[in-house]
Amino acid sequence: MRLSLAHLIAAASLAALVVPASAQQADVRQQESAPDQVSAYEAWRQVTDAEQKIVLGEGMLAARPAATPLLPGITRERLKAEVSAGLGALYVNRALGVRAENLEQAIGHLQSALAVYTRQADAQEWAAAHNVLGIAYWQRIRGGPAENQETAISHFEAAQEVFTHAAYPQQWAQLQNNLAVVHWNRVLGERAANVEEAIARFEAALTVVTQDSDPARWAAAQNNLANAYGSRLRGDPADNREQAIVHLKAALTVFTRAGYPNEWAQAQNNLAIAYMALDRGDRADNQDRAIDGLQAALEVFTRDSFPQQWAQAQYNLGNVYASRIHGEKPANRQQAIAALEAALSVFTRDADPLGHLRVSRRLGRVLLDAGEWTRAAPVHASAREAFLMLFGQGLSDAEARALIADAGPLFADSAYAALQRGETERAFELANEGRGRLMAVALKLQTLQLAPDKRRRLDELRTAIRVGQEAVEAAHATERTAAIGRLGRLRQELLAIMEHGSRGHGQQDGALAEARRLATEGRVVAMPIVTEWGAKLMLVSRAKSGGDLTVVDLPNLTTGRLSDVLVGNETGRLAGWLGGYFVNYIQGADFAQRWPDWISAIDRIGPELWTLVGSTLDTVLKQRGVERGARLVWLPSGWLGILPLGLAQDPVSKRRLTDDYEIAYAPSLELLTAGRELAAAPARATLVAIVNPTGDLPGTESEGNLVASHFEAGSRTVLNGAAATPDAVMAALGGKSYWHFASHGSFSWTDARQSALIMHGGAPLSVGRLLETDGLGHPRLVVLSACETGVYEITSSPDEFIGLPGTFMALGAAGVLGTLWPVSDAATALLIAKFYELHLGAGLSPPTALRQAQAWLRQATNEELGDYAKVAAADGQLEDRHLAAIEQELKPDALARSNRSVPAEWTTGSSAAPSAPSPAQPQAHARPYAHPYYWAGFIYSGQ
Repeated sequence: MRLSLAHLIAAASLAALVVPASAQQADVRQQESAPDQVSAYEAWRQVTDAEQKIVLGEGMLAARPAATPLLPGITRERLKAEVSAGLGALYVNRALGVRAENLEQAIGHLQSALAVYTRQADAQEWAAAHNVLGIAYWQRIRGGPAENQETAISHFEAAQEVFTHAAYPQQWAQLQNNLAVVHWNRVLGERAANVEEAIARFEAALTVVTQDSDPARWAAAQNNLANAYGSRLRGDPADNREQAIVHLKAALTVFTRAGYPNEWAQAQNNLAIAYMALDRGDRADNQDRAIDGLQAALEVFTRDSFPQQWAQAQYNLGNVYASRIHGEKPANRQQAIAALEAALSVFTRDADPLGHLRVSRRLGRVLLDAGEWTRAAPVHASAREAFLMLFGQGLSDAEARALIADAGPLFADSAYAALQRGETERAFELANEGRGRLMAVALKLQTLQLAPDKRRRLDELRTAIRVGQEAVEAAHATERTAAIGRLGRLRQELLAIMEHGSRGHGQQDGALAEARRLATEGRVVAMPIVTEWGAKLMLVSRAKSGGDLTVVDLPNLTTGRLSDVLVGNETGRLAGWLGGYFVNYIQGADFAQRWPDWISAIDRIGPELWTLVGSTLDTVLKQRGVERGARLVWLPSGWLGILPLGLAQDPVSKRRLTDDYEIAYAPSLELLTAGRELAAAPARATLVAIVNPTGDLPGTESEGNLVASHFEAGSRTVLNGAAATPDAVMAALGGKSYWHFASHGSFSWTDARQSALIMHGGAPLSVGRLLETDGLGHPRLVVLSACETGVYEITSSPDEFIGLPGTFMALGAAGVLGTLWPVSDAATALLIAKFYELHLGAGLSPPTALRQAQAWLRQATNEELGDYAKVAAADGQLEDRHLAAIEQELKPDALARSNRSVPAEWTTGSSAAPSAPSPAQPQAHARPYAHPYYWAGFIYSGQ
């Protein structure tokens, strides 16, 4: 949907052209002492042609001060302020010249005017200049979008100090529209809150602007309000869509085909989008209404006259036909393909790579739906090239999020289609590339290996492409064609560098070669590809028969089935795995009431994972002769990344996958390879441990002591409580081989770079800061003994994933131990202590040590755990107060009362959780941490 700005901006700009009263009253006949200056000023005031007015105004401002006499009734400074304000408004709306440069000129002139105008002496002129300056920053091409938007908001809010509802209702209403538009598109802040702000301000504007008083602006506001409701995240989705339709129909009572053809066509397009999204009423009829609206819009939006709008309408039409219920499916599919291919004739890879990516991805999915595997190949290839172009251009935070959202399932779809064409090795490379590339975009990492001269040229091209894009946006007709050609040549060169850098970084053939190398060491690499058409499992193991790369169907797995497991299929209610998981965030009495939902979710996930992937994986591993205890390198995609694969449980034997295999996660083979030499090289073990920085995790203090005891006194740094500030932690991390965080952690589901470990005073140590700091070194192991530190991003990119483990691996860590959910303090302290004992004491690799520590924790009895703590205290690893705390935690009544416990679910002879809670009190030989809640959330990523 598009916000209608034309009427709003034109009206706003005129406000800046108000001539000060003193200038209006000046008697020009008395200015005979300066006839040239008087003539220039009079001509500037009277001329209506914008270009002539700009020439005259610039000439007046360029005149030497000595040659510019004072005019009766107006000082030289005020004259310049008036002309500067007028020029600012003219440049904002200027049709000629380079748009980016016009806006910079506008900003400069308006700032000059505001250096003279004051809130007290020149209230109207001051407010009008702020209003137009806000518009200039809102439209600004140069600079960061987020910063420009915030600056625009500040200027609009300044103008509101004068243009109040009571004193200047029309100007006030105009400012409400302006602020609404910016909030609707705002980068910073919570998206849902920004949309609510936009709706409130649009509605406020409509209390002043009526259909009778100003029908065009009223209709534009109705169109804008409809678009805001169409993107609303709060409230009932169907209600929001219906509200959008009401406002669009209202706009169309003014925007008629005869009177306002362009606005009418855009409203028809927007109305079609609203009907496409409406899930109330007859869906088939809604789709047909959308088709009618788009076909109406295409009566005005022709390819020759309005190529961008025509292509967007064709894209929307393709989307409707792709899922249309009425009519024959093959015919609808062909209509969809034709419309999407038409859109690609405008949204070319070189001219508009983001639009090309979006349309190509959709066309590829339609072709896959038709089983057109071969025909999809060039479409996917072109979309991938567009992705590489966008990645190579450099990305702001907003651009990175948009690219991830628009790339969506591109790589998974491409890999699946390649498998259907029999291109097995190519599919493996594509699937791995998607994991690496999308993570790099999410973290804004540069992952290309380029020589210095290539790196310099890449930087030059990025700047040139930005300038070239500005030229395209400002050009018209044949000039635009030439500008697109120049921009295309720049992007072709950029793509060549990107492809070269990808090959140098092992993206073309290195992934499979690395997987085969791992297989020769006895490891098994397993990479699933999950799509809406089905799922495949690619497995690389030591070649014994039939080759080393095996591809098998996962018959019970699709994106839809996985969605059901994660969120359930109940309308209006989050259920499934995530429904249980979010119980951890409930406060107060509701937490205890809902806690069994989370425990039940953990109990259910084992058999469900076995059905989805575990059974097939286990069968293939046995067929390939993979020995029990072998390490399985698991490269999950999207939603699979937040599920604990090791819990997959055979419903017959009750054995879990972790009972037979050692599982190590990997975000991509590229990052796994990067940590190989570090993991193999012997290094002096040095520790920095961050313990209980927020002061509310007393159980982590015993954990910190147990961990530190494995390092020599001169090789460890422990920052406890108030000492663990972000600056102190960053200073301590450099050069240490082991980083241990026993703290709170938070994962951002909307921006991975904002994920953080929480330091003293609640200050976040964010992913972004870690990534941007040089000299931290490359740790052998990062232990994130914190909440959510193993969780992966699935909302913005459900087909790939990114989380803190991958982030630390991107920083250069060889391995990361994290958690998929918040875990009991006491259980964590004991498991982590055992892990370090097995890893550093017994020399086991981290994934082996973790697996054995988990097995120990789930099998250990109360008495055994208590004895373990007593031995640690006797060896000086625990203070007496910490030993007492652990012993207290292990008492049956304390375990039963704990918020993070599993009430009364104990086992006495089996490590499997009981089918129902036992009413009996746990005894000394009970296994208090047998339930997977306590141990299965820990996962290891890396070498």
